[in-house]
Amino acid sequence: MNASLLLKAIPAITERNLSIDEFAAASGLGRHIAADVIKFLATNEIGHIDSNTVAFDATDKMRASILALQMGADAEDISQLLHWKDFELLATHVLDANGYLTYHEFRLKKPRMEIDVVGIKEQMALLIDCKHWKRSSPSVLENFAAKQVDRARAFLTANNDVKYAVPVILTLHAESTLFAENVPVVPIIKFRSFLSEMSGYLDDITVIRV
Repeated sequence: MNASLLLKAIPAITERNLSIDEFAAASGLGRHIAADVIKFLATNEIGHIDSNTVAFDATDKMRASILALQMGADAEDISQLLHWKDFELLATHVLDANGYLTYHEFRLKKPRMEIDVVGIKEQMALLIDCKHWKRSSPSVLENFAAKQVDRARAFLTANNDVKYAVPVILTLHAESTLFAENVPVVPIIKFRSFLSEMSGYLDDITVIRV
């Protein structure tokens, strides 16, 4: 399967049931190629085929984007096909699957702030800022990191049940986990492994404590 075909297919992946003809029309692919793409997606656990229709869920567009990224598609091209909600929904889904209590678009009143995704487990909160657009310079990442640290402090002040808060930036573009002001900048394709290995990072990253 060619990554360029997946790029064409991504806009057609929406949370609904589609016939092959509808998928072909939405993606601009020929019917036979569209059917092959649907089968390829299904073999990668993206979408569910039932007779002559395919059903996608809310995270499938983002998961197809990650698959295209792994196959060599350009991250800038992929980011133009995604809505920020796609990114946040997948982050929430991964946290859920790893036993975190999750909150999406968490709002604080004083000071007025919004956190893209919050995951809480064993009195520790991960505060996720999702950045799916273009690559950022080190100075811009440092600015994002500083703001996320501020959000982590505010969240911890407002939530007595949480003892630790870890600010994290989640991105589409990086190939490995980086650090900006000791805040981890984690590529979405590494997010699951970051969660499983996070205990090894705690001495080296910013952890806000009560």
